Amino acid sequence: MEALIQKISEEAIVKSESILGVSGFLNMRVDAQLMSDIGRHFSDCFREDDFDIYLTVETSGIAPSLFASLYSDKPLVIIKKQHHKVEGMAQQKCYSYTKKENYYLTVDPKFIKGKRCILIDDFLASGSVVRNVESLLKEQDATLVKTGIVISKDFQEGMQYLEKEGYDVVSLARIKKMDPVSGSIEFIE
Repeated sequence: MEALIQKISEEAIVKSESILGVSGFLNMRVDAQLMSDIGRHFSDCFREDDFDIYLTVETSGIAPSLFASLYSDKPLVIIKKQHHKVEGMAQQKCYSYTKKENYYLTVDPKFIKGKRCILIDDFLASGSVVRNVESLLKEQDATLVKTGIVISKDFQEGMQYLEKEGYDVVSLARIKKMDPVSGSIEFIE
């Protein structure tokens, strides 16, 4: 998606070879018009798919998935991150590679039970969120139909793993390489 790639090129900060700062438009300060465009793009990508709900994991995936939900006229369910077990909730243990800590993906089972779901997430690096969301869904007889990713860091193992395992993933901006010294970002066409 050209507008997203342009925004990343102009405003994202390459913090290391694997960390990209997007707080200026995606997760701290939100560019609503860009999120609307991203949501519309996801809505168009998934228009022909048979699904019931969009899912996202708090926090950075909320803005683009909310617009996808709006343009698709499908509900959005937000999976929370908890640091402890919560009685009565569907939970899946997960590890944050960015924050180097464990947490539980947490959602009220009544919102996902038996549903066909499309997950929208901000980043794809290792693929652990996608795999853990799918595990959470399976426990509730729900199905992960497809995944929409705003930015994938294809130089990390996530995209290759998910494609090899047969996951259907749509990524709007695929990064091939980042250089923290020059601040340059190379995209996959």
